[in-house]
Amino acid sequence: MTKKDKPLIDQGFVEQDTALESMRASDFDCYSAYGEVIDNSIQAYANDIRLKFEERKDRTGRAKKIGRVIFTDNGHGMDIDLLHKSLKLGHSSRYNDRSGIGRFGVGMTLGAIHECRRVEVYSKTKGTKWHYTYLDLDEIKEGSLRFLPYPKEKKPAFDIANYIDESGTVVIWSKYDKQVDRYEDIIKESRFWIGRTFRKFIWGYANGYEKVEIRLNGKTVNAFDPLFVNKMNTGFESDKEAELLEPQRVEWSVSQDSDKQKSTILLNVSILPEEYRRERGMGGDSFAKERFINRNEGVSILRNDREVFFGHIPHTTALGSSEANKNTNRFIGAEISFKADLDNEFDVKNIKRGAVPVRELKKEIVQRWAPTFKTLREKIQDNWNKNEREKNTDTTDKNKKIGVSGEHSTSNTLLSKIKASALKNDKAGKKENDEKIAKKIKENADINEISKIIDSLKENGITIDEKEFIGDSFIDIEHGNGFKTIFYNTNSTFYRAYKEILEEIKSKNEQVANDYRVLIDLIFVGYMLAESKLDPDEKIDGASFADEIKQYWALDLSKILKKWKD
Repeated sequence: MTKKDKPLIDQGFVEQDTALESMRASDFDCYSAYGEVIDNSIQAYANDIRLKFEERKDRTGRAKKIGRVIFTDNGHGMDIDLLHKSLKLGHSSRYNDRSGIGRFGVGMTLGAIHECRRVEVYSKTKGTKWHYTYLDLDEIKEGSLRFLPYPKEKKPAFDIANYIDESGTVVIWSKYDKQVDRYEDIIKESRFWIGRTFRKFIWGYANGYEKVEIRLNGKTVNAFDPLFVNKMNTGFESDKEAELLEPQRVEWSVSQDSDKQKSTILLNVSILPEEYRRERGMGGDSFAKERFINRNEGVSILRNDREVFFGHIPHTTALGSSEANKNTNRFIGAEISFKADLDNEFDVKNIKRGAVPVRELKKEIVQRWAPTFKTLREKIQDNWNKNEREKNTDTTDKNKKIGVSGEHSTSNTLLSKIKASALKNDKAGKKENDEKIAKKIKENADINEISKIIDSLKENGITIDEKEFIGDSFIDIEHGNGFKTIFYNTNSTFYRAYKEILEEIKSKNEQVANDYRVLIDLIFVGYMLAESKLDPDEKIDGASFADEIKQYWALDLSKILKKWKD
C-alpha cells in the first residue's frame, strides 16, 4: 500500500492524558481554585456552602498535609446530562453568559486538577436521587479511564451532605499533591480570601443572588470589606465605619458592541476611621492584624460583585503604589466595580484572577483618583504628625525632668513603644551600671534623684541623649538593668558632621530632617541591641565576635526599622 493509499485516521484536538497534565501548570493558586467551586455553588443559587479540609491520614513527617477538600452546597443541583458534562473542559451551561460570575466553562475542572489528581462530583435535583461521576488523572494516564464516566446512582457519605434536603452538589478533591503552603496557613488564608472575594454574597448585596452563608471546617466565614464601610458579618460589627467619599461613575464604551453602548464603572474610595489610623507605626500591630488593616494595601476590583483582583494595579504610581506610600495607603480603601460586559476592558482571564483595566481605562481611573489619594495621604500624615508632636512633647517633658535632652524625642518615643521586644534577650544588662548611668544623665544627682532617674530610664527602656565628654569617640553605650542608654558625644568629629548635615536638610524639609535623625539613631540602637545579645562574661575570639555582632546588628536593625515604618 502506498502512502497516499493509507486510510485517513481522525485526529482529536488534544492528547488528553498529556494535555491534562500540562494544564496543571495553569495560572491558578489554591485559593482561586477553591473560588471556582464556590462560584459554581453560587451560580446554582445555593445559600449554604460548606468547605471541609481533611488532613491526610497516612502522612509522614511533622507537617500536616491535605488529604481531601470537600465542597458541599444546597443549590439547584445538576441533572444527569449536566452532571455527565460537568468535568468536561470547555463545557458550561453558562458559556459566555455575562449575567453571572461564571463565563468560560473551564474554571472548576482546571482549578481542581491544578491542586489534585482526583475529582468526584455528586449531585441531585429536586425530586431525583443522587448521581455520581468522577475524573482521575492517574486512571487517564494509565489508559483505564478514556471517557468521563456516565453518572451512576450513588449517595455521598451521610455526614458530608446531611444538611442537603431537596437538591445540591458535593465535590470532593483527593490525591491532593500540589500543596505549597502550610496546612494551617491555607485554612487561615482561605477564610480571609473567601471573605473578601465573596463579601457581597455574604452580605446578600450581590445583584441577583440571596444572602449566602459560607462555612469552612464548621466555622462561618466572616466578610472582609476593603473599604471598611460595611461592618455586617465581619466580626467587628461594633467598630466605627470608615468615611465613604462620594462615589464616582465612569461611563465606558463596551468594545464588542458596534453601537458603542456604554456601561457604568463605579469607583469607591474611603478613609479608615481615626481610631484605626491612630499613629504612625501602628498599622501592623495586633489591633491592625486582627482587622486585616495590614493586608489592605491595594485596590479591590469587582466583576458582577465578585472580586477578581486585589493589589496594586501596575503602573499607577500616581495613586501612591510606591514603597514610600504603602503604609499610608493601607488606611485608604479603594474599590472598582464593573459589569461583565466590560470584561475586555479589564482583560479578564478565564480563571477570574488578575483582572486589571486596560491602558486607556487605567489612565482615566488614575486621573480621577490621583488628587483624592494625594489629599487623603496628606490628611493621614498630618494627623500622625500632630499626634507625634504631642507624644514627643510628652516624652520631652518627662525626660527633661531627669536631665535628658529633647533632641531625640521622636526616636525615644518610638523606642519606648517597642522596649519589650527590643530588650527581650538582653544578656549585657547589669544592675551595678544603673547608678553610673544616672550620674551620666545628671552628674551631681543625690540618692533620691538617682532613684527617680533610674525609674524614668526603665520606663523609657531605651534612651538616646547628648552630652559633651572628653575625646573623639562619638557614642557611649551603657547597659543597665532593664534599660539602656546611648550618649552622643557633642565634642566628636562625627557629631559635628552629623549636625551640619542635619541642619542643612532641616532648612529644606523638616520632616526629612527628622527622619534622617531617627534613621541615624536607629542604626546605633541596632548596634547596641546586637551588643546586648552577647554575654560579656563569655570568652570569644575576635573573628567570632565580629561575625556575631554583624549578624545580630543586621537582624535587630531590620526589626526596628520595620516597626518604625509600619
